[in-house]
Amino acid sequence: MSQIEAVFFDCDGTLVDSEVICSRAYVTMFREFGIHVDLEEIFTRFKGVKLYEIIDIISKEQGVTMVQADAEHVYRAEVARLFDTELEDIAGANELLASINVPMCVVSNGPVSKMQHSLGKLNMLHYFPEKLFSGYDIQRWKPDPALMFHAAKAMNVNVENCILVDDSSAGAQSGIDAGMEVFYFCADPHNKPIVHPKVTTFTELAQLPALWKARGWNITR
Repeated sequence: MSQIEAVFFDCDGTLVDSEVICSRAYVTMFREFGIHVDLEEIFTRFKGVKLYEIIDIISKEQGVTMVQADAEHVYRAEVARLFDTELEDIAGANELLASINVPMCVVSNGPVSKMQHSLGKLNMLHYFPEKLFSGYDIQRWKPDPALMFHAAKAMNVNVENCILVDDSSAGAQSGIDAGMEVFYFCADPHNKPIVHPKVTTFTELAQLPALWKARGWNITR
């Protein structure tokens, strides 16, 4: 690839340190319905999995009927509360975004409102004017590559000339299937290993400029 047209970022766990917060919100949500789940299990088992799928899996395993809309209301309220009081950015996120000189967007399984909340609170929203793309927009979620194609079309770029930075195996798979160069953020030791010619694994956002320059891509200042 001779020229990078855009960089796509996941949000939760990639730019904002929200994975544990969201897992805690799941524990609270299930408790409201009389289901007790382990925080560590939720965190390691369901990273990058969409909300309704998690609700379906756990409710079936526990033999409890849950109305998805009611459960989602509890979950979103708890996430918002925790974001307001505890959310922090991933180390180096702001600095990396400030250094990139090609178009950027966010591609997330979460709703746009959640991205606006987290990125706005941490002063990163201005990097992505009208460039927040959610699986909810098209009712298709990672690992389905449809979100990558949707974002690329909206950005007027060729998806195969774009980079995806994502911390989940589901996200990485969506990038692979879209033909993108994937930079798989594995600061979390629980991450599933991925060996693929399109995938580069890294552990700190600060490593990315050097990794990109080594590939001949001058996309940071």
